[in-house]
Amino acid sequence: MPRRQTPVYQRGKYWLDFDRKSDGTLRSPNLYIFWYDPAAKRERSASTSTTDERIATQKLDQRYLADRGEAAAFCETCGQPLTQAKSYLLTDAIADYNLEWGCNQVSADTIVSRLNHVTAFLDAEEARGAEGRFGPATTCELACSKVFVTAFRAWSRQEPVVWKNKNKQVVRSRPRSPAATEAAIAQLIAVLNHAANAEPPRVDKRPIYKPIPASQVQRKRRTRIGIEEIAEMLAYAAEPDRQRESLHAFLVASICTLARPGAVVDINVAPDRGQWWAGSPTIDLNPAGRAQNKKHRALLPVVPLLDRWLREELARYQALSPEDREGRGWLVNYYGRAVQDVDRAWDSMLRNLKMPETKEWKAYVMRHSLATLVRNRGAERWDLEGFMGHRSGSQTETYAIGEFPTVVTALKSIISDLDALKPGALYRNVTGAGQSYAFEKGGIK
Repeated sequence: MPRRQTPVYQRGKYWLDFDRKSDGTLRSPNLYIFWYDPAAKRERSASTSTTDERIATQKLDQRYLADRGEAAAFCETCGQPLTQAKSYLLTDAIADYNLEWGCNQVSADTIVSRLNHVTAFLDAEEARGAEGRFGPATTCELACSKVFVTAFRAWSRQEPVVWKNKNKQVVRSRPRSPAATEAAIAQLIAVLNHAANAEPPRVDKRPIYKPIPASQVQRKRRTRIGIEEIAEMLAYAAEPDRQRESLHAFLVASICTLARPGAVVDINVAPDRGQWWAGSPTIDLNPAGRAQNKKHRALLPVVPLLDRWLREELARYQALSPEDREGRGWLVNYYGRAVQDVDRAWDSMLRNLKMPETKEWKAYVMRHSLATLVRNRGAERWDLEGFMGHRSGSQTETYAIGEFPTVVTALKSIISDLDALKPGALYRNVTGAGQSYAFEKGGIK
Protein backbone atom coordinates (compact mmCIF):
# COMPACT_ATOMS: atom_id res chain seq x y z
CA MET A 1 0.00 0.00 0.00
CA PRO A 2 1.63 3.29 -1.04
CA ARG A 3 2.26 5.89 1.59
CA ARG A 4 0.25 9.09 1.30
CA GLN A 5 2.79 11.52 2.70
CA THR A 6 6.23 11.81 4.26
CA PRO A 7 6.26 9.98 7.62
CA VAL A 8 7.14 11.62 10.92
CA TYR A 9 10.09 9.23 11.33
CA GLN A 10 11.36 6.11 9.61
CA ARG A 11 13.85 3.37 10.40
CA GLY A 12 14.22 0.32 8.25
CA LYS A 13 10.83 -1.01 7.23
CA TYR A 14 9.07 0.82 10.06
CA TRP A 15 7.68 4.33 9.83
CA LEU A 16 5.88 6.61 12.26
CA ASP A 17 2.74 8.47 11.29
CA PHE A 18 -0.87 9.19 12.19
CA ASP A 19 -3.59 6.72 11.25
CA ARG A 20 -5.79 8.54 8.78
CA LYS A 21 -9.14 7.82 7.18
CA SER A 22 -9.59 7.96 3.43
CA ASP A 23 -10.60 11.63 3.68
CA GLY A 24 -7.38 12.50 5.55
CA THR A 25 -8.91 12.96 9.00
CA LEU A 26 -7.33 11.23 11.98
CA ARG A 27 -8.73 8.03 13.42
CA SER A 28 -6.85 8.73 16.65
CA PRO A 29 -4.73 11.57 18.04
CA ASN A 30 -2.01 9.01 18.86
CA LEU A 31 0.93 8.21 16.61
CA TYR A 32 1.18 4.74 15.02
CA ILE A 33 4.02 2.51 13.89
CA PHE A 34 3.44 1.20 10.35
CA TRP A 35 5.19 -1.52 8.35
CA TYR A 36 4.47 -3.73 5.38
CA ASP A 37 3.96 -7.42 6.16
CA PRO A 38 5.07 -9.42 3.09
CA ALA A 39 3.55 -12.65 4.44
CA ALA A 40 0.11 -11.07 4.82
CA LYS A 41 0.71 -8.85 1.78
CA ARG A 42 -0.70 -5.83 3.55
CA GLU A 43 0.27 -2.84 5.62
CA ARG A 44 0.11 -3.34 9.37
CA SER A 45 0.21 -0.88 12.26
CA ALA A 46 0.50 -0.64 16.04
CA SER A 47 -0.46 2.28 18.22
CA THR A 48 2.25 3.92 20.31
CA SER A 49 -0.49 5.13 22.71
CA THR A 50 1.04 8.60 22.76
CA THR A 51 0.93 11.89 20.88
CA ASP A 52 4.49 12.73 21.93
CA GLU A 53 6.83 12.34 18.93
CA ARG A 54 9.85 11.70 21.12
CA ILE A 55 8.22 8.85 23.05
CA ALA A 56 6.70 7.41 19.86
CA THR A 57 10.10 7.51 18.14
CA GLN A 58 11.66 5.61 21.03
CA LYS A 59 8.95 2.94 20.74
CA LEU A 60 9.64 2.58 17.03
CA ASP A 61 13.37 2.23 17.74
CA GLN A 62 12.63 -0.44 20.33
CA ARG A 63 10.53 -2.39 17.82
CA TYR A 64 13.24 -2.01 15.21
CA LEU A 65 15.99 -3.29 17.52
CA ALA A 66 13.81 -6.21 18.61
CA ASP A 67 13.28 -7.25 14.97
CA ARG A 68 16.06 -9.72 14.12
CA GLY A 69 15.43 -9.10 10.46
CA GLU A 70 16.00 -5.35 10.82
CA ALA A 71 18.53 -4.72 13.60
CA ALA A 72 22.25 -4.98 12.95
CA ALA A 73 23.14 -8.62 12.28
CA PHE A 74 25.88 -10.54 14.10
CA CYS A 75 27.49 -13.87 13.35
CA GLU A 76 25.96 -16.48 15.69
CA THR A 77 29.24 -18.42 15.73
CA CYS A 78 31.87 -15.78 16.42
CA GLY A 79 29.71 -12.87 17.53
CA GLN A 80 31.35 -10.44 15.12
CA PRO A 81 29.09 -7.83 13.50
CA LEU A 82 28.17 -8.51 9.89
CA THR A 83 27.72 -4.79 9.33
CA GLN A 84 30.53 -2.50 10.38
CA ALA A 85 30.92 1.27 10.10
CA LYS A 86 30.80 1.07 6.33
CA SER A 87 27.06 0.33 6.47
CA TYR A 88 25.91 1.37 9.97
CA LEU A 89 24.16 4.69 9.48
CA LEU A 90 24.77 7.74 11.64
CA THR A 91 21.01 8.20 12.05
CA ASP A 92 20.78 4.64 13.41
CA ALA A 93 23.68 5.31 15.78
CA ILE A 94 21.92 8.44 17.07
CA ALA A 95 18.66 6.55 17.58
CA ASP A 96 20.41 3.70 19.41
CA TYR A 97 22.39 6.10 21.60
CA ASN A 98 19.25 7.95 22.66
CA LEU A 99 17.40 4.71 23.36
CA GLU A 100 20.19 2.93 25.23
CA TRP A 101 21.79 5.88 27.02
CA GLY A 102 20.57 9.42 26.36
CA CYS A 103 16.92 9.06 27.36
CA ASN A 104 17.97 7.71 30.77
CA GLN A 105 20.10 10.73 31.66
CA VAL A 106 19.11 13.81 33.63
CA SER A 107 20.23 15.89 30.65
CA ALA A 108 18.07 13.90 28.17
CA ASP A 109 16.38 17.01 26.74
CA THR A 110 19.73 18.69 26.12
CA ILE A 111 21.12 15.54 24.47
CA VAL A 112 18.14 15.28 22.15
CA SER A 113 18.36 18.96 21.23
CA ARG A 114 22.05 18.71 20.31
CA LEU A 115 21.59 15.57 18.26
CA ASN A 116 18.55 17.03 16.50
CA HIS A 117 20.93 19.72 15.29
CA VAL A 118 23.13 17.01 13.75
CA THR A 119 20.18 15.33 12.00
CA ALA A 120 19.03 18.75 10.79
CA PHE A 121 22.41 19.06 9.08
CA LEU A 122 21.87 15.71 7.36
CA ASP A 123 18.44 16.84 6.17
CA ALA A 124 19.87 20.14 4.92
CA GLU A 125 22.57 18.28 2.99
CA GLU A 126 19.98 15.99 1.40
CA ALA A 127 17.92 19.03 0.37
CA ARG A 128 20.94 20.34 -1.56
CA GLY A 129 20.61 17.44 -3.96
CA ALA A 130 23.70 16.80 -6.07
CA GLU A 131 25.59 19.56 -4.25
CA GLY A 132 25.21 17.89 -0.87
CA ARG A 133 27.92 15.50 0.29
CA PHE A 134 26.01 13.99 3.20
CA GLY A 135 22.45 13.09 4.16
CA PRO A 136 20.38 10.49 6.07
CA ALA A 137 22.38 7.74 4.33
CA THR A 138 25.66 8.99 5.86
CA THR A 139 27.49 6.16 7.59
CA CYS A 140 29.32 6.27 10.90
CA GLU A 141 32.56 5.69 9.04
CA LEU A 142 32.06 8.92 7.10
CA ALA A 143 30.83 10.78 10.18
CA CYS A 144 34.13 9.94 11.92
CA SER A 145 36.09 11.94 9.34
CA LYS A 146 37.37 15.50 9.52
CA VAL A 147 35.60 16.19 6.22
CA PHE A 148 32.25 15.60 7.93
CA VAL A 149 32.93 17.70 11.02
CA THR A 150 34.34 20.56 8.93
CA ALA A 151 31.20 20.66 6.80
CA PHE A 152 29.02 20.48 9.91
CA ARG A 153 30.82 23.39 11.58
CA ALA A 154 30.47 25.56 8.46
CA TRP A 155 26.73 24.83 8.21
CA SER A 156 26.05 25.19 11.95
CA ARG A 157 27.72 28.59 12.06
CA GLN A 158 24.97 29.94 9.79
CA GLU A 159 22.04 28.26 11.54
CA PRO A 160 20.23 30.29 14.23
CA VAL A 161 18.90 28.82 17.45
CA VAL A 162 15.10 28.82 17.18
CA TRP A 163 12.18 28.37 19.55
CA LYS A 164 8.93 26.90 18.25
CA ASN A 165 5.39 26.85 19.58
CA LYS A 166 3.09 23.85 19.79
CA ASN A 167 2.30 24.23 16.09
CA LYS A 168 6.03 24.03 15.29
CA GLN A 169 6.09 27.64 14.16
CA VAL A 170 9.25 29.61 14.91
CA VAL A 171 8.42 32.28 17.47
CA ARG A 172 11.93 33.44 18.37
CA SER A 173 15.48 33.02 17.16
CA ARG A 174 19.02 34.17 17.86
CA PRO A 175 22.43 33.57 16.24
CA ARG A 176 24.05 30.27 17.19
CA SER A 177 27.17 30.63 19.32
CA PRO A 178 30.36 28.71 18.49
CA ALA A 179 30.01 27.04 21.89
CA ALA A 180 26.61 25.59 20.89
CA THR A 181 28.11 24.12 17.73
CA GLU A 182 30.96 22.52 19.67
CA ALA A 183 28.50 21.12 22.23
CA ALA A 184 26.66 19.36 19.37
CA ILE A 185 30.00 17.99 18.09
CA ALA A 186 30.86 16.70 21.56
CA GLN A 187 27.50 14.91 21.63
CA LEU A 188 28.12 13.48 18.16
CA ILE A 189 31.46 12.11 19.35
CA ALA A 190 29.66 10.46 22.28
CA VAL A 191 27.28 8.79 19.81
CA LEU A 192 30.08 7.43 17.64
CA ASN A 193 32.05 6.18 20.64
CA HIS A 194 28.91 4.55 22.03
CA ALA A 195 28.59 2.57 18.81
CA ALA A 196 32.25 1.57 18.93
CA ASN A 197 31.99 0.52 22.60
CA ALA A 198 28.93 -1.69 22.07
CA GLU A 199 29.29 -5.43 22.66
CA PRO A 200 29.93 -6.54 20.00
CA PRO A 201 31.02 -3.25 18.36
CA ARG A 202 28.67 -1.80 15.78
CA VAL A 203 31.41 0.22 14.11
CA ASP A 204 35.12 -0.27 13.63
CA LYS A 205 36.13 3.40 13.61
CA ARG A 206 36.16 6.27 16.06
CA PRO A 207 36.05 10.01 15.35
CA ILE A 208 39.49 11.48 14.66
CA TYR A 209 38.43 14.98 15.73
CA LYS A 210 37.66 16.72 19.02
CA PRO A 211 35.46 19.69 19.92
CA ILE A 212 37.23 23.00 20.20
CA PRO A 213 37.95 23.65 23.92
CA ALA A 214 35.32 25.72 25.71
CA SER A 215 37.93 28.29 26.67
CA GLN A 216 38.33 29.14 22.98
CA VAL A 217 34.66 29.33 21.96
CA GLN A 218 32.73 30.44 25.04
CA ARG A 219 32.20 34.13 25.44
CA LYS A 220 32.80 35.18 29.02
CA ARG A 221 29.66 36.54 30.60
CA ARG A 222 30.54 40.00 31.76
CA THR A 223 27.13 41.17 32.95
CA ARG A 224 26.64 41.36 36.71
CA ILE A 225 23.84 43.00 38.64
CA GLY A 226 24.18 44.69 42.00
CA ILE A 227 22.27 44.78 45.27
CA GLU A 228 19.99 47.57 44.01
CA GLU A 229 18.86 45.59 40.93
CA ILE A 230 18.29 42.42 42.95
CA ALA A 231 16.24 44.41 45.46
CA GLU A 232 14.09 45.81 42.63
CA MET A 233 13.52 42.28 41.34
CA LEU A 234 12.49 41.07 44.79
CA ALA A 235 10.06 43.96 45.26
CA TYR A 236 8.53 43.26 41.84
CA ALA A 237 8.14 39.52 42.53
CA ALA A 238 6.73 40.13 46.02
CA GLU A 239 3.89 42.41 44.89
CA PRO A 240 0.66 40.88 46.23
CA ASP A 241 -2.05 39.45 43.94
CA ARG A 242 0.24 39.38 40.91
CA GLN A 243 0.72 35.61 40.55
CA ARG A 244 4.49 35.93 40.78
CA GLU A 245 5.00 33.41 43.57
CA SER A 246 7.21 31.10 41.53
CA LEU A 247 9.47 33.97 40.49
CA HIS A 248 9.62 35.21 44.09
CA ALA A 249 10.61 31.79 45.41
CA PHE A 250 13.20 31.42 42.65
CA LEU A 251 14.85 34.73 43.54
CA VAL A 252 15.01 34.00 47.27
CA ALA A 253 16.32 30.44 46.76
CA SER A 254 18.93 31.72 44.30
CA ILE A 255 20.15 34.26 46.84
CA CYS A 256 20.38 31.65 49.60
CA THR A 257 22.06 28.88 47.58
CA LEU A 258 23.93 30.56 44.68
CA ALA A 259 22.68 27.52 42.73
CA ARG A 260 22.19 27.10 39.01
CA PRO A 261 18.60 27.81 37.85
CA GLY A 262 17.97 24.12 37.17
CA ALA A 263 18.97 23.17 40.70
CA VAL A 264 16.87 25.97 42.22
CA VAL A 265 13.63 24.82 40.55
CA ASP A 266 14.48 21.26 41.65
CA ILE A 267 14.32 21.99 45.40
CA ASN A 268 11.58 19.95 47.05
CA VAL A 269 10.63 19.32 50.70
CA ALA A 270 8.97 15.92 50.15
CA PRO A 271 10.63 13.28 52.41
CA ASP A 272 11.32 10.85 49.56
CA ARG A 273 13.51 13.45 47.87
CA GLY A 274 15.92 13.48 50.81
CA GLN A 275 16.89 17.11 50.28
CA TRP A 276 15.76 18.73 53.51
CA TRP A 277 13.62 18.09 56.58
CA ALA A 278 12.38 20.38 59.32
CA GLY A 279 15.28 21.40 61.52
CA SER A 280 17.95 20.14 59.15
CA PRO A 281 20.96 22.48 59.09
CA THR A 282 21.73 21.48 55.50
CA ILE A 283 19.99 21.14 52.16
CA ASP A 284 21.15 18.72 49.48
CA LEU A 285 20.69 20.28 46.06
CA ASN A 286 21.11 16.81 44.56
CA PRO A 287 17.88 14.87 45.30
CA ALA A 288 17.87 11.18 46.16
CA GLY A 289 18.21 9.00 43.07
CA ARG A 290 19.81 11.68 40.91
CA ALA A 291 23.36 10.89 39.81
CA GLN A 292 25.84 13.74 40.06
CA ASN A 293 27.22 15.02 36.76
CA LYS A 294 29.80 17.62 35.76
CA LYS A 295 27.52 20.34 37.11
CA HIS A 296 27.96 19.20 40.69
CA ARG A 297 25.15 19.99 43.12
CA ALA A 298 26.45 20.74 46.58
CA LEU A 299 25.29 20.00 50.12
CA LEU A 300 24.81 23.46 51.64
CA PRO A 301 24.12 25.02 55.03
CA VAL A 302 20.54 26.30 55.30
CA VAL A 303 20.57 30.00 56.02
CA PRO A 304 17.69 31.30 58.19
CA LEU A 305 15.90 32.99 55.29
CA LEU A 306 15.78 29.76 53.30
CA ASP A 307 14.83 27.78 56.42
CA ARG A 308 11.72 29.88 56.83
CA TRP A 309 10.67 29.44 53.21
CA LEU A 310 11.26 25.69 53.38
CA ARG A 311 9.26 25.38 56.61
CA GLU A 312 6.35 27.26 55.04
CA GLU A 313 6.40 24.98 52.00
CA LEU A 314 6.62 21.91 54.22
CA ALA A 315 3.55 23.11 56.15
CA ARG A 316 1.65 23.37 52.85
CA TYR A 317 2.80 19.90 51.87
CA GLN A 318 1.82 18.31 55.18
CA ALA A 319 -1.60 19.98 55.08
CA LEU A 320 -2.42 17.92 51.99
CA SER A 321 -3.94 14.48 52.29
CA PRO A 322 -1.44 11.65 51.63
CA GLU A 323 -2.98 10.90 48.23
CA ASP A 324 -2.69 14.54 47.17
CA ARG A 325 1.00 14.85 48.05
CA GLU A 326 2.18 13.13 44.89
CA GLY A 327 4.09 15.62 42.75
CA ARG A 328 3.97 18.37 45.40
CA GLY A 329 6.44 19.99 47.79
CA TRP A 330 8.31 22.13 45.26
CA LEU A 331 9.70 25.36 46.66
CA VAL A 332 9.43 27.01 43.24
CA ASN A 333 6.00 25.98 42.00
CA TYR A 334 2.97 27.06 40.02
CA TYR A 335 -0.15 26.38 42.09
CA GLY A 336 1.74 23.58 43.82
CA ARG A 337 3.07 21.94 40.68
CA ALA A 338 6.68 21.77 39.51
CA VAL A 339 7.98 24.25 36.95
CA GLN A 340 10.73 23.55 34.44
CA ASP A 341 12.02 27.11 34.60
CA VAL A 342 10.90 30.68 35.28
CA ASP A 343 11.97 32.04 31.90
CA ARG A 344 8.62 33.59 30.93
CA ALA A 345 8.16 35.24 34.32
CA TRP A 346 11.78 36.40 34.20
CA ASP A 347 11.38 37.97 30.75
CA SER A 348 8.22 39.77 31.89
CA MET A 349 10.07 41.09 34.93
CA LEU A 350 12.94 42.47 32.83
CA ARG A 351 10.46 44.13 30.52
CA ASN A 352 8.40 45.68 33.34
CA LEU A 353 11.47 46.88 35.22
CA LYS A 354 12.93 48.27 31.97
CA MET A 355 16.05 46.15 32.38
CA PRO A 356 17.98 44.81 29.36
CA GLU A 357 16.34 41.76 27.76
CA THR A 358 19.55 40.36 26.32
CA LYS A 359 20.89 36.83 26.77
CA GLU A 360 23.30 37.86 29.52
CA TRP A 361 20.38 39.09 31.62
CA LYS A 362 18.65 35.70 31.70
CA ALA A 363 18.02 33.94 35.01
CA TYR A 364 21.55 32.60 35.44
CA VAL A 365 22.76 36.19 35.92
CA MET A 366 21.64 35.75 39.54
CA ARG A 367 24.21 33.02 40.19
CA HIS A 368 27.02 34.93 38.51
CA SER A 369 26.15 38.21 40.22
CA LEU A 370 25.72 36.74 43.70
CA ALA A 371 28.99 34.84 43.35
CA THR A 372 30.69 38.13 42.52
CA LEU A 373 29.05 39.91 45.46
CA VAL A 374 29.95 37.12 47.87
CA ARG A 375 33.53 37.00 46.67
CA ASN A 376 33.91 40.77 46.95
CA ARG A 377 32.56 40.62 50.50
CA GLY A 378 35.33 38.38 51.75
CA ALA A 379 34.36 34.80 50.88
CA GLU A 380 37.41 32.58 50.62
CA ARG A 381 38.03 30.82 47.34
CA TRP A 382 37.90 27.32 48.88
CA ASP A 383 34.55 28.03 50.54
CA LEU A 384 33.05 29.64 47.44
CA GLU A 385 34.13 26.79 45.14
CA GLY A 386 32.56 24.22 47.44
CA PHE A 387 29.37 26.22 47.99
CA MET A 388 28.83 26.67 44.24
CA GLY A 389 29.59 23.06 43.33
CA HIS A 390 32.70 23.97 41.36
CA ARG A 391 34.68 21.59 43.53
CA SER A 392 33.41 18.09 44.25
CA GLY A 393 33.75 17.05 47.87
CA SER A 394 36.79 14.98 48.81
CA GLN A 395 36.52 11.70 50.73
CA THR A 396 37.06 13.65 53.95
CA GLU A 397 34.16 15.95 53.15
CA THR A 398 31.94 12.90 52.63
CA TYR A 399 32.08 12.56 56.41
CA ALA A 400 32.81 16.14 57.48
CA ILE A 401 30.16 18.42 55.98
CA GLY A 402 31.46 21.83 54.98
CA GLU A 403 29.91 24.88 56.64
CA PHE A 404 31.48 27.43 54.25
CA PRO A 405 31.59 30.13 56.97
CA THR A 406 33.01 32.93 54.83
CA VAL A 407 30.24 32.47 52.23
CA VAL A 408 27.54 32.46 54.93
CA THR A 409 29.01 35.63 56.45
CA ALA A 410 28.95 37.34 53.05
CA LEU A 411 25.34 36.22 52.51
CA LYS A 412 24.45 37.74 55.90
CA SER A 413 25.66 41.08 54.64
CA ILE A 414 23.85 40.78 51.29
CA ILE A 415 20.52 39.71 52.78
CA SER A 416 20.65 42.47 55.38
CA ASP A 417 21.25 45.07 52.65
CA LEU A 418 18.36 43.71 50.56
CA ASP A 419 16.08 43.79 53.59
CA ALA A 420 17.04 47.42 54.23
CA LEU A 421 16.48 48.46 50.61
CA LYS A 422 13.11 46.73 50.18
CA PRO A 423 11.65 45.89 53.61
CA GLY A 424 9.41 42.85 53.48
CA ALA A 425 10.34 41.80 49.95
CA LEU A 426 12.17 38.74 51.28
CA TYR A 427 8.99 37.38 52.84
CA ARG A 428 6.64 34.96 51.15
CA ASN A 429 3.82 37.36 51.93
CA VAL A 430 4.83 41.01 52.13
CA THR A 431 4.33 42.26 55.69
CA GLY A 432 6.48 45.37 55.70
CA ALA A 433 9.43 45.99 57.97
CA GLY A 434 8.02 44.31 61.04
CA GLN A 435 10.47 41.41 60.80
CA SER A 436 13.99 40.93 59.57
CA TYR A 437 16.02 38.06 58.16
CA ALA A 438 19.26 39.34 59.67
CA PHE A 439 21.53 36.55 60.96
CA GLU A 440 22.09 36.03 64.63
CA LYS A 441 23.07 33.11 66.76
CA GLY A 442 19.97 31.03 67.20
CA GLY A 443 18.44 31.94 63.86
CA ILE A 444 16.14 34.74 62.76
CA LYS A 445 15.82 37.56 65.22
